[in-house]
This record gives sequence, structure tokens and C-alpha cells, in this order.
Amino acid sequence: MKQRDCLYILLISGLLLCGATSLPAQQRVEVEGTVRDSLANEVLPYVSLFLEGTGTGTITNEDGYFSLKTYSNSHTLVVKYMGYEDYRLTLKAGEVNRVNIMLKPVAYEMEDIIVRPQKENYSRRNPAVDFVRNVIERRRLNDPRNHDYFSFQTYEQKSFAQNNFDARTVRNNKLLKSLEFLLEYVDTSAVTGKPILPLFNEEIIENTYFRRSPRAEKSVIEGFNRAGLIEIISEDGMTQILEEVFKEVDIFQDNIPLFLNRFVSPLSSLGPGFYKYYIMDTLLIGGEQCMDLAFVPFNSESFGFTGHLFVTLDSTYFVKKANLNVPKAINLNFVSYMSIEQDFDRTEDNTRLITKNDIVVELKLLEKQSGLYARRVCLYRNHSFEPPDDMDVFRQDAPVVELDEARKQPEIYWHERRIKEKDIKETSVDKMMARLRKIPAFYWSEKVVSALINGYVQTSDVNSLFEFGPANTLVSGNTLEGMRFRLGGTTTVNLNNRLFADGYVAYGTTDHRLKYDALLEYSFNSKKSFRKEYPFHYLRAEYKYDINQIGQQYLYTNPDNVFMMPKRRRNDQITYMQKAELSYYHEHYNGWGYGVAARHLTEWATQYVPFEKIMPDGTTAPEDHYRSAQIEFKVRWAPNEKFYQSRNYRYPITLDAPIITLSHVVARKGILGSDFNYNRTDIDIRKRFWMSPFGYVDIYAQGGKVWNRVPYPMLVIPNANLSYSIEPESYTLMNPMEFINDRYASWEVTYFMNGMILNRLPLVKYLKLREVVAFRGWYGDLSDKNNPEKNGAGLYRFPSDSYLMTEGPYMEFSFGLDNIFKVMRLDYVWRLSYKNHPHTPSNGLRMKLEFSF
Repeated sequence: MKQRDCLYILLISGLLLCGATSLPAQQRVEVEGTVRDSLANEVLPYVSLFLEGTGTGTITNEDGYFSLKTYSNSHTLVVKYMGYEDYRLTLKAGEVNRVNIMLKPVAYEMEDIIVRPQKENYSRRNPAVDFVRNVIERRRLNDPRNHDYFSFQTYEQKSFAQNNFDARTVRNNKLLKSLEFLLEYVDTSAVTGKPILPLFNEEIIENTYFRRSPRAEKSVIEGFNRAGLIEIISEDGMTQILEEVFKEVDIFQDNIPLFLNRFVSPLSSLGPGFYKYYIMDTLLIGGEQCMDLAFVPFNSESFGFTGHLFVTLDSTYFVKKANLNVPKAINLNFVSYMSIEQDFDRTEDNTRLITKNDIVVELKLLEKQSGLYARRVCLYRNHSFEPPDDMDVFRQDAPVVELDEARKQPEIYWHERRIKEKDIKETSVDKMMARLRKIPAFYWSEKVVSALINGYVQTSDVNSLFEFGPANTLVSGNTLEGMRFRLGGTTTVNLNNRLFADGYVAYGTTDHRLKYDALLEYSFNSKKSFRKEYPFHYLRAEYKYDINQIGQQYLYTNPDNVFMMPKRRRNDQITYMQKAELSYYHEHYNGWGYGVAARHLTEWATQYVPFEKIMPDGTTAPEDHYRSAQIEFKVRWAPNEKFYQSRNYRYPITLDAPIITLSHVVARKGILGSDFNYNRTDIDIRKRFWMSPFGYVDIYAQGGKVWNRVPYPMLVIPNANLSYSIEPESYTLMNPMEFINDRYASWEVTYFMNGMILNRLPLVKYLKLREVVAFRGWYGDLSDKNNPEKNGAGLYRFPSDSYLMTEGPYMEFSFGLDNIFKVMRLDYVWRLSYKNHPHTPSNGLRMKLEFSF
């Protein structure tokens, strides 16, 4: 299990819990039929229908047909369609309601213009489109960051809760009798009015300072308060995920990042080609007359919004308010309802100041569940265009600085600030969680979930000094070792938040050898949770003796992971390696990272990977091992990188900004026992390109060269994937050491189409599948100096199943379906070249389990 999926695991756990505690009290509601225009008797597509007071609903298809099956206490069907009067219908529970709904059109007048939305006659040449073009042209003019300085304070509250909580479920269920105290904490949704049970709450009070030249933006957190179920996840990783999922919505940009996708903004330069716009009415907003401008995507399956913009009628076309909703039909997992509300004020010079950003989401795993209620509300106050009192704030390295007292603020501090804001609610999640943890079943369940997510088992309930793990590496296996048993652990920040010890011991039942790894690391910056927190700045010493699986390097999982044990062929390309290393690495908030490492390697041959040294007379003699004392220099540039940092791995959340890594390794013969001169240079680039609204493309490109004459274990060997799992930057149908090169270029291009084709096919679109197309390749060469067939003396003979690249690049192509049952991706992979090599597959099916929106 990959730890980057931790948020989705917790959400699904909550969704399952919500279903278990709310279903018994609800009744089956089933309705189907058509929706028509009462005047023209024509069917109306994409009409919104929902049960009153709930987030449960559906929309009509192209033929005006709809079907809704659910469990609910609400029996009133509400029908809404832009340009038509609302319609309400009382349903009979426990039976199928078959209806034919006729909606009455309404007309809105604005001076001498009358607009009646009709699907068949919509034209981009209408007053609404002309009006929105004026708004789009002026969207940059009111930006507060056009000023030399800009500052404001944000009160942010994030919360998750069980939606539509039914108290009778707890009172009437003997198994849940011990949880009756939860009723004391039931709250009411400020938006939907439903009863909710809070499960997580986070509050942040933050001051933001902007300077235009030289451009800089810094934030200072003066108050931080968090409590609830998500406490068991690493804090830095959780913060990154929540910031990406509930990202700050800027409707004045072309694309809006939300739920790890990109939505087309209604004020995008592409808007008139993506949305239908309608002039609905004039309203008084904040004391100013505003146009109510409604919008809806041409294609309801596209990643866009429905909603309203309220724009002033003067020549500034100032947006006073925005209400956005996500269409039900889009291919977005678990989200049954979402609304975004933003309010704006303007200064005397018409500068735009956002005062509120309120996102409400209802999440469901299954239609019959009540699901989760999630809300992020940000209130913006104390706007100023004056320089900050302390200009040193711009000299801070970190974009966000947390004051030492931020987490120590007393309850009165939070209470005084909550009562000032009607949109902020008092919560008691911390008190509720303390009572829950006194129940043994919940206490141990939380421990198990924590071990599964974080991979480590604490040795004490409070302030554990040492933890065992990773848990998924206890048992594995390979041809050389047979069954492999491993036990490891690490010290924690509770022992020392700068000095860490980490390591493991492992034993193979076939080779009967003990392997080990001992690591000591000093961090120059204090850590809050674990040693690999961002940013890295460390001095590390490591001594390791273990196996080396040649040509099998996994980026985001441990090779000892028990779930990687099943292989498509025998895993025997293995040697023994001893490594002693001293390394220094420093990364900065601006995206730059650099480091240097000094290491001494000794690699031993095995019966599966012999080192047959070629003598001057052409004969071979077995070589037991070789040694290399190396120095590696590395530079990395990753501006605005977003990732989930687990205890051991860094999983990308987005690749919007380029990530470039350059490294060079050097060794000199005779120094510390080195057997060869060695120089190797590598560079790799990763980047995501958004094709909004048609998905995105991830591109990986690498290249490198070994400059000296060295034996094949020190040359470049492509990364082969023997598992049945989909692993990035590896070759699915290539065997380990199938190709050996001293210079290479490689690529991997993956297009995630987000259902661009399948979402438009009748019937198929209801499966909400997403297409994935990938093309990867490796083109390498071997110079004569490293070719044992041409200049062999002193080199090792290549293994019998290794080849030169004489027919162009090695290539693979795959087509896959993602989002199967919302959690599975299946790829079928074809090998396009070198298909004549023996014992190599020409095609195959691979899979991956992951949760995503």
C-alpha cells in the first residue's frame, strides 16, 4: 500500500463508517421519468434533480430521461433548470415513482433585452457572451498584487464530519451503546442544515505579506489548532494533500486547480467556447446593482462549473460575488455535491479584495450512504497596501513561517476570534477524540490504521522514542535468498529532533547470510514528526551490507515490500554489495537542492551473476569482487514542487513545475582500493502539461553517459519491472540486464485523458472510466572500449541474456483504463521492438490500486 493514498483511505473509512451508522433509519426512494418543456413539449437534457435538504440527486441525459435510486428520509424531489421555474414533487417511499415532469419557462427582462435559455437556439452571439467578454478583458486590472505592497489576515477553518447523522442509529443499536456520548457533539451544517458529527477540525490564523519588486510573498502563522482522525497521518504530508484538494480558488485564472484536477474557470479566456452564458436578472449585492450572469458548460461531463457571477453594471465590470457548483455528470470520484462561494469588496481605486472563500463538499463512496461533509472556509480581513512594519519578513527562507507560540494558543484565543465571525463555528473535536480513545475497540483500531498508513509501530502510547518498521518489509523473497525476513526501526523526534538512528537486519533462508544497514543522521533543522520531513538539510553516515538487485530500482516503494513479491519471471539477477557512505544534502524553499556524497562500494559475484574477467589471451577467470571509492555531486531544481512526504518516500502530488536533476559520479583507480577510473553523468527532467479540460500529460526524460572503461556492473542498465504492478520510470516487459550501455536517452510519456472519449459514449459514460495512454522507450549505445567482444581484456564477460542495442530504441506502448470501481487501473502493454529476444514477453496486463478524485 502506498502512503500517498492515505487521505483517500481515511475518507473511505469515514464513508464506510457513515454508511454503517446511518442507513437503517432511512427509506428506499426510487423515481424515474422524463423532463420536458411545458410549452414546446421538447425533452430537456442535463436538468438537475435532487431530494430536498440533501445532496443526493441526478441529472437528465440527452433524451431528458433520469433515474434516481437511493435511501433517504427526504421524499420531496426538487427539479431545477436554468431558465425554468423550480418544480417540487412529493414521492412515495418504498415503491417506484414513474413521472413525466413538465417545466414552465420563465423570461427575464433587462431594459429592452429578453433572454430565454433554449438548448436548441443557443448562440455565442448574444448579450450575455458580450457581457462576459468585457469581464474577462478586465479581470487582471483589479488584482491587488498590482500594488507595490499588499497584506491581509486569513482565518481558515477546515472540517470533516459525518453527514446526515442519525441519532436513532446509536440509541437503538446495542453494539453502538458505548458511543452514545457522541450525541453530545452532533452539530448542524451551516450550509445544508443537516445534522453532522464532526470528525476533524483545523483552524489557522495567518498573516500574508506581498511585495511586487523584488517579487516575494510570505505568510506567518500565528495560530494553529488541529484535532481529529487525520492526526495519525504525517503532518507535512497531510498539509500538502489538504492544500491541493481544497486549493485556493482563483476564478480570475484560466484554470482552477481543485481535487487534483484542473477545472476551466468561467472567466477563462476559453470561457466563451466552453460555457453557455445567460443574463438572468439584476440584483443588489453589497449595496451595488449587479448583473446575475449564469453559466453552464456546453458538455456537462467536462471539468467545468455551473453557477452565477454577480457583476456590477458600471464600466469596471467588477465581480462582487461568485457561486460555483460542480455538475453531477463529471468524472469526479466520491464527490456528490460541491459548492464554492466567494465574496469581493473593492477599494476606491477599484482594487479587488476577496473577503470570503467558502468551499462545501459532500463525499460518498456509495449512493446509499450519507457520506462525509467537508468544508473549508477562509475569511480575509485587515487588507492593507502599506509596507509591513517588519520588512525582515521577506528575508525568511520559508514561504510559510510558523511562530513558536502558534500551537500553544489558549482556548480563549480561539474563542474570541470565532465569535467575531458568523461563518466560523465552535468545535469540540479534541474532547470527543479524547473520549473515543478511551474505548478499547477504537483505540486499537486507530493503532492498526496508523501502522498501515505510516508503516511503523510505536513502542509506547505517548512520546514513543523508537518505532519498528516499515511493517510491509517483514517478509519477502527472491531466488538468491529464498524467503527473506527483515526487522527494522528508527528513533523518533521524541528522543532527539535533530539526531536520528535508523536501520535493519535481514536473513535469507537459502543463502543463510545476515544482512544489515546502520544509518546515523544529523539534521541541521529541527524536525516535527520524522527525519525525512521537508526540507532536507542533513549530514548522514551509513554502513550497509545487502543484496543488489541489478536493474530493478523502484522509485516509490521498498524492494522488500511484501506486495512486490509476485514476479513474471525468476528474480535471480542479484549480487551482494557492501556500502560505506558519508553524505551531505541541502534543499531550499526556492526549489534548489544540492549535495555531495563520498562512498566506498564492494560488489561480490554470485552463482547467478558471475564476474568472468577476460584475460589478455582471451580466456576468462572468475573474479570474486570489485571495489570503487566514489564521490557523487548532485544538483536538483524543483520550484513549487508538491508532494506527499511519507516516512521514507516522497510521492508527487502534481508535476506542474519542472523537476530537473543533474548528477556526476567520479572515482580514481588506486584511491582507497578503487579498481577502476570511473565518471558517470546523468540528467533527468519531469514535467506535467495540462490539456484542460482534456486531462494532462506527464513527461519523464533522462540521459546519461559513462565516460570510462569499466566492467558491466558499473555501466548503465535500464530499470526493468518484474512485478505485475504499474511502476513509473521502469520498463514493464524488459528483463533485468537485457541491455547494457555506456550512454543512453530514455523517455516516458503518459496521457491521462480523464474520460475525454469514454465519457461521451452512451451507457459507457456511466462507468466513469478514464483512458490512459503511455509510450516509453530507451535508446542506448555501447562504445567499443566497453564492449567485451571488441576490447575485452580486463572487462567482465556479459551475461548470456544481455544484448547490444543494434536495431534502434527499445519501446513499449500501453493503453489502460483507470478509475475501475474508482480504485483500479489496468494497462495492457505491448513490446514494440526486440521481440526476438528469448524469454521476453511481447505483451502483458498490469494493474495498480490507488485512490484518486
